Amino acid sequence: MKMNEDNDGGPLDRYTQVLELLAAFPGALTLADVAALLELPKTTAHRLLKGLVRAGLAKDGVGGRAYHLGDRLIRLLHAGADDGWLTALAGPYVHRLTETSTETCYLTRLIGARVVVAVSHSPDARWRGYVQPGLEMPINASATAKAIMAYQDEALLAEALSHDLPVLTSNTRNDREWVEQELDEVRRRGYATCIGEIDEGLAAISVPIVLSNGAVFHSIGMTGPLQRIMGEQLPDRLAALNDTAAALGKVLSIGERIRTR
Repeated sequence: MKMNEDNDGGPLDRYTQVLELLAAFPGALTLADVAALLELPKTTAHRLLKGLVRAGLAKDGVGGRAYHLGDRLIRLLHAGADDGWLTALAGPYVHRLTETSTETCYLTRLIGARVVVAVSHSPDARWRGYVQPGLEMPINASATAKAIMAYQDEALLAEALSHDLPVLTSNTRNDREWVEQELDEVRRRGYATCIGEIDEGLAAISVPIVLSNGAVFHSIGMTGPLQRIMGEQLPDRLAALNDTAAALGKVLSIGERIRTR
């Protein structure tokens, strides 16, 4: 796979060839491997890899010994697909959670710096309007948005917070310091809440869905009347959400790998 620097497609082509190698051998390639496979001087391979790392398209491992595709590139690949594959893979899990909990349950996904409902199911038509697929969830108020944003890098969070954050009820907060503290709390306890922050009298709880590579692009949530969601059944509801999130993490990891081949 020799890379001829004198007769090729230019710098973009050289960077692309490096990315193709990283995608083919995730987490397994060192600087020496890249240089050998592309028949490049180590100084040239190092320059290309470091340029990709700076751009967020690649990342190096512990001590710079192995390289992976970067979070920014993975997010771009993730955001480029429609929700059809998510509905097919996640729909049965969301439906089952709804049937066992008798509450509205839904899966959201990260698209750029936005969180959008991808799949939802409700046992009661009165709640369908709240979590329709395609609905954007405010990161300062929605449990599912908090559960995703708590695990994003500083650059993406800064982009999300640069937009106007809505104040929807007397319980809604939209100052940046509060949002950051709320996300810290999500990471500490492992789940997010929305307590009357979008609609008075309604609450929601959510947990992140962690993929096999550690990325969090999705979350699973449950919503309903505040007294029911945040009452004595809360531990059981969180356990059910965590079990569903663990199962979805495995299924969606396979889906992501197939989709990005």
